[in-house]
Amino acid sequence: MEFWLETPEGEQFPLQGNCSIGRLPANTLAIADSEISRRHALIHAQGEGVYYLVDLGSRNGTILNGTRVRMPTQLKEGDSIQISTTTVVFHQSEASEEEDEEAMMTIAAANTAKSGMCWLLVADIVGFTNLSQQMDQDEMSQMVGKWMLACNTIIDGNKGHINKYLGDGFLAFWPLDITPAETIATAMNKLREWQNSVDMPFRIVIHYGQVRVDSEVSAGEDNLIGPEVNFAFRMEKVCGGLNQFCLLSEPAATELQEYFEMVDQSGHPLKGFEGEHNFYSTLSNES
Repeated sequence: MEFWLETPEGEQFPLQGNCSIGRLPANTLAIADSEISRRHALIHAQGEGVYYLVDLGSRNGTILNGTRVRMPTQLKEGDSIQISTTTVVFHQSEASEEEDEEAMMTIAAANTAKSGMCWLLVADIVGFTNLSQQMDQDEMSQMVGKWMLACNTIIDGNKGHINKYLGDGFLAFWPLDITPAETIATAMNKLREWQNSVDMPFRIVIHYGQVRVDSEVSAGEDNLIGPEVNFAFRMEKVCGGLNQFCLLSEPAATELQEYFEMVDQSGHPLKGFEGEHNFYSTLSNES
């Protein structure tokens, strides 16, 4: 399938992977308009043929079908995106027989996808439902967008990638087998600094496990597969139940023990996984 943005004049901008929108020339879609932020919004490729619209804390907002975007929102055929005075429409083509055949080849190729040890990070905003009820909606939208932009900057700056936006959070990962623990420790410390400076509390969990990565060329995004991905998501529930802001699995704690003082949070069951699993909170050796 093909995906593109189209202006009212019929000009088309093909989507191949992530598309950043903003005033800076470095954006995928640069718009010279003083009312548009330097990094205003992102159209994020998630898996095969799925795109999400993410506002990055812009001052004047991103409008989807007449409503300001408050959380990452999946795009569908015909959706209208307005940024200042610029309007584009999201389009996707019907899959042709050739594309169906290509998709089948992609599925077949998944059998040879690369597997290896991978760092996984899940982050989410604490008490998002209550916050959204207490705050002005436009103020909330801007705060969430700035939070996502800051987290993305930290992760990207430390060689990681956001794989999926999850409404009030995201899943990030680092390349298989080659990411040293020191890189993860640096990213964690920067995220913890951000935790201490922002009015919006959020928590992070870190896991290290065997993952298979399939490259979805058609969407320009990596697809993470395996039970360890589900394990990381289940950890987030434990983290919230323990009232912690940073939680590590035992494999992650083992790799990071020289960078942090670990606090044993004992064993806990995880839905879908047998037995109990040990988790650790952290105190930085640098603090």
